[in-house]
Amino acid sequence: MTLVLVLLSTGALAAAPTPETSGTVWITLRPHPSLPLKSPRVQAGGKEATATGEAFRVEGLASGWVAINASAEGYQPVERKVLVPSGGQASVFLPLERIPGPGTVKGRLLWEQGNDGTKVPVADIEVQLGGQVVARSAVDGSFVVPEAGPGPVTLKLTGAGVRPQEEVVVVPSHGEASVEVLLQKAAEVQAWMRGHVRSTQGRPVQATLRVEEARLRARTRATGDFEFRLPAGRYHVTFEARGYVPQTKVVDVGAGDQALFYVDLSPLEN
Repeated sequence: MTLVLVLLSTGALAAAPTPETSGTVWITLRPHPSLPLKSPRVQAGGKEATATGEAFRVEGLASGWVAINASAEGYQPVERKVLVPSGGQASVFLPLERIPGPGTVKGRLLWEQGNDGTKVPVADIEVQLGGQVVARSAVDGSFVVPEAGPGPVTLKLTGAGVRPQEEVVVVPSHGEASVEVLLQKAAEVQAWMRGHVRSTQGRPVQATLRVEEARLRARTRATGDFEFRLPAGRYHVTFEARGYVPQTKVVDVGAGDQALFYVDLSPLEN
């Protein structure tokens, strides 16, 4: 019985790393710039690491592949393997990733006032996220969405006197995204009128266009094409050309809409 115990003890000593064959691992953690490294824990080969300056050190490791485990408050656990040379040293850099979670969006809503491009804040504008009103702009145009993302989120902005619009913001995990949005006044969002005037034989006609409600008079190009902008509303558009029968069309256009005309004018009878 005594002999067996001695043999077991001798085998255990032979398996343990010796100073000549044991290796050392140096581990450096790379935290996210916006989240300080707090309560880090690092292990190598099941052994707790010792902090040495900005790095962590584990000594007395057998040569071969060794598992490195690291964790810290607010970060996802990370595991890597490093090859430890016999009696040598190995270094490993571990970038830490934050635990996914919502961030914050801080923004300001403005619109242009006057002809000099002066921007002024817009108050009482609803900020919607996922179909829910999550914020409303203050007197200075500012708003805060406390929980959004992470990743790209779409904010819908609506309110009296402004054209509804959407703004996509990329929100970092647990971080803050800033955005400044220039709104358009509803009355300033105009409609496009585009089209082509030709004869009943299919030839381009250079014609005159009259829009009485807007007191607008325009001329088509030589190709018969035309385009102009008007505020939203109902209009009577008259097309006239020498030698052709005038034609009037009634159109309703909303803000941002586009009305297309393909007008065929009939020649006057002699």
